[in-house]
Amino acid sequence: MKPFVRALFALCLAMLACMLSLFTPALSAPAQAASSIRIPVLNYHSITVDPGNRATIAPDKFEEQMRYLADEGYTTLTLQQFTDILEGKEKPPEKPILLTFDDGYADNYEHAYPLLKKLKFNATLFMVPGFVGDGYYLDWEQVKTMKEAGWDIQPHSMSHPHLPKLSAKKQAYEITESRRLIEEQLGTTADIFCYPYGEFNRTTLNLLKENKFRYAFTIDQGWASSEQDPLKLKRLFVNGEASMKAWKRLL
Repeated sequence: MKPFVRALFALCLAMLACMLSLFTPALSAPAQAASSIRIPVLNYHSITVDPGNRATIAPDKFEEQMRYLADEGYTTLTLQQFTDILEGKEKPPEKPILLTFDDGYADNYEHAYPLLKKLKFNATLFMVPGFVGDGYYLDWEQVKTMKEAGWDIQPHSMSHPHLPKLSAKKQAYEITESRRLIEEQLGTTADIFCYPYGEFNRTTLNLLKENKFRYAFTIDQGWASSEQDPLKLKRLFVNGEASMKAWKRLL
């Protein structure tokens, strides 16, 4: 192609691009934002004093965090509200947040339950039914009391194993039996899972799908989003040894 022809061809392409831009409206920032819904999901475990254990948080520090959320106008969501918002069935409040507690420690009943009840906060407990009754974890009566106060109770496996290391049969037991016990004891639907240690493999995902689980939470750090795989939702691990300033940066 001669230089003159090449130049003319390039000019025509540029003019065509210009003309197309006039007739193709740009996607505004608000429109782009509306296409993806993001919600912070805080991940707590034990509420106790245990120096050196980042997965625990002192009761006074936990209360400081909860009162901050109340003072700043955050709306703590139920799981139903959370999923409805992600699915576009419900409009999100100005400052939505989901509070989750893993494992089912007895100190959740002692420290989190009364404080959240006082603040009229919603919360979700991912419990391990196989741990019930050993003294260090919640018993069924405590779990029922929390449910009656508005807590969502969902499965976190039967024995908190490393699921990818188990056979498909054993994984199925951990997943389905934990759900069955919760539904049997509480008369509720328990179709949202939380992976022990945040670990899963293809077998785990297939089992969740086969057993009609709607969502599952990981420990991958970040806000949950409507763009994420429903079985790979992110959360924000709360480091009990971090400063209040560092915790606020999560929100």
